[in-house]
Amino acid sequence: MPSEKEACSVSIELLPEFGWSINGQPVYGPGSVFQGYVKVKCLENIPLESIRIAFYAVETIPPFDVHFGTLRTAKNTLFSVQLTLWDSKKNDTLNFDQNDGTTRLPFIIQMPMVQFPPSLSHTLYRCDFQLIAMVNTSSAIIKTERSVLCMPYVETHLLKTPMMISVNKSSLSAQLKMSATEFVPSDSISLSLHVGQLGTSKRTEYVTVQLKLIRTVTIKIFDDIPDDEKTVASALHKLLLIPTSSNGSYCDGDFTLQLPADLSPSCDYGNMVNISYRLQVKVEQKGPLGGIWNYTAAFEDIPVTIGTLGYGIRLSDEFNTYSQYKIGDNNRLVDVPVPKFMKTIEYEDALPLYDSVRLPDYDLINAITC
Repeated sequence: MPSEKEACSVSIELLPEFGWSINGQPVYGPGSVFQGYVKVKCLENIPLESIRIAFYAVETIPPFDVHFGTLRTAKNTLFSVQLTLWDSKKNDTLNFDQNDGTTRLPFIIQMPMVQFPPSLSHTLYRCDFQLIAMVNTSSAIIKTERSVLCMPYVETHLLKTPMMISVNKSSLSAQLKMSATEFVPSDSISLSLHVGQLGTSKRTEYVTVQLKLIRTVTIKIFDDIPDDEKTVASALHKLLLIPTSSNGSYCDGDFTLQLPADLSPSCDYGNMVNISYRLQVKVEQKGPLGGIWNYTAAFEDIPVTIGTLGYGIRLSDEFNTYSQYKIGDNNRLVDVPVPKFMKTIEYEDALPLYDSVRLPDYDLINAITC
């Protein structure tokens, strides 16, 4: 005879969303509303006591060995809320489908107007938003978890005037031009380059242009955990040098660097961690003797912001960052607004329900006014 855990199963299903998504997974920001249901399937007539849904978020520094067994670790709870969907003590009746033995209990959650850290799974830092469904029987608790992808709202702007940077290295020079340094995932970083080379030599007749976007994860609460740097996007191009009449050569080019769709946004307000990005552009020309001595002109560490809102979309002043709230003795945020379970779709800040009204007869209006 199967046990209660084997005879009864529970799952969480979210209703489809047609807005913000990353690789097909819906994304929720401050003030967002999402809906779903808890699905319970029982193969036998098992006496159930209650069915609950919980939603919590935690940020964690996993154990990090800084020196011969000396570990650094931390964990803060951002919020934790739950709702009882069904309780046998209230004499509610659960209607199971006779064909597949399932029942579905809906729920609606509205996120608070708070900028929490982005969902992230990293070796140095994790931020998890989790749904948990729990079925209580007389002798067991059957539960399941499902992660939810949450992101803050981060503005992006175009530069008022294009950014111009020049570098000179020996006889190799380069001028870079960019009209923006703030982007959203899946965007392309665009830039223009003018490269000049003075004098004649046995160098190659082309230059190589390398673009790199580097993400840096900085742990703020421990000074002895080193920053983690990772190249999240890169591209390599070649430009043919054009001879000039003044005993030199030059080339011009427009370049793009495609950004991944799943980039975490920049975060400079975290309690535990900061996430930042920088762009590196390197122009290289191979020298004589098979490239033993190369000539390089590099643009190092151009700050780049990865946002979540497109150009022209502004963030309301109603939003607060979670770091504005204190952390209590139990490693939980104090007095921070938390997600709400809504009983109906009449959630906060929603537009009123549409009520169709027939306009009065035009001929009747004319008769009254004449």
